[in-house]
Amino acid sequence: MTQASVDQVFVLNDFCHVQGGASKVAIDEAVGLAEAGVDVTFLGAVGPICEALRDAPLRVVCLDQPQLLDVARHPGVALRGMYNRAAGAAMLELVARQDPGVCAIHLHGYTKALTAAPALAARRAGFRTVCTLHDFFAACPNGAFYDYHRQQPCTLVALSPACMATSCDKRHRVHKVYRVARGMAQRHVARFPASVHDYITLSRRSADILRPYLPNDAAFYPLDNIIDVPRAPPVNVAANDSVLVLGRLDAEKGVALAAAAARQSGWRIVFAGEGPERATLERTGAAITGWIGKEAVWQSLAQARCLVFPSRWYETFGLVVSEAAARGVPAIVSDVSAAAERVIDGVTGWTFRSGDLEDLVRCLNLLRDDATVSRVGNAAYQNFWSSPPDRTRHTAELLSIYAKVLAREPVA
Repeated sequence: MTQASVDQVFVLNDFCHVQGGASKVAIDEAVGLAEAGVDVTFLGAVGPICEALRDAPLRVVCLDQPQLLDVARHPGVALRGMYNRAAGAAMLELVARQDPGVCAIHLHGYTKALTAAPALAARRAGFRTVCTLHDFFAACPNGAFYDYHRQQPCTLVALSPACMATSCDKRHRVHKVYRVARGMAQRHVARFPASVHDYITLSRRSADILRPYLPNDAAFYPLDNIIDVPRAPPVNVAANDSVLVLGRLDAEKGVALAAAAARQSGWRIVFAGEGPERATLERTGAAITGWIGKEAVWQSLAQARCLVFPSRWYETFGLVVSEAAARGVPAIVSDVSAAAERVIDGVTGWTFRSGDLEDLVRCLNLLRDDATVSRVGNAAYQNFWSSPPDRTRHTAELLSIYAKVLAREPVA
């Protein structure tokens, strides 16, 4: 296969600022590519434009549209959320005089405002689009393959009659009805995922789950998220006496299970996050910090004996597990989540059966031995820093993926 030249990249994302994980990755990648000398244009639907994009040597096209959460003040956003014609038109205008042979289109977040309309517009103009699978919205209407009422992963075929009849949404059945309608519009109007044949995957688990819903000739390109952290000596985890849970305090994150297991095994547990389960956790006596900044997260890890990642749903990456490894802190991870791929069981961390209190207690009891926890923490540290997924390496791997995408057969 001939290596194609990548002269220009269009990055597509709902937001022009960091609103969540997908937006952070989209912005970080756009800035990294621009700083590497690539001609980058960032197309987003929702402002304002963040400082990182404003200061980078790239162009930003912000449509200044409301997001779906603003539907009460902007009722029209509900219809636009099905198929954003303005975003599709903007995409056509941007690529009108560009060469499909040297121009890459990269789709990130699209479910809050942008929709998949720009990807279809690019396809019709003869361009290939690569999409990062940040979530499961390419198939599942609620984006998680998770039944929030039953608090368990969903095994139904996405958008099948059984799926559409199941009330599984995190909020209300009305939201599920809208999400189903949006999923049908995405599939049959925006022609997504059929219009995209190249996908960046964050884990084997997410790729395997989504594979049946993507085109038969879809190509998959594994790529870790950027983890740009300073290298410091590993934490002396054997000197610490608490376990740490980082992230939103939701039932599907398995936080109640973690609290129960810590109480049963005798460990002090700290939750760094916020969410609807906070009051329940406080009644167990757990320490809760609320949301904390990056430096405070770094300090919390320095005071942890182990990270616990008890998520009950699939996830797509598990960033905090890698961040903990960068500090030399081992992790105990639910086997159902993609984060389980971030540890080698018994070597750099441990995995437990999702939702199984007894098995999680078993793992927590392993932490009692100072030599064991030190050995596993140091192994996690060495494994991470042997090939750190920093911005420079990530940008080089991303450009290599674009080159492979452009070298494939031209779009029909």
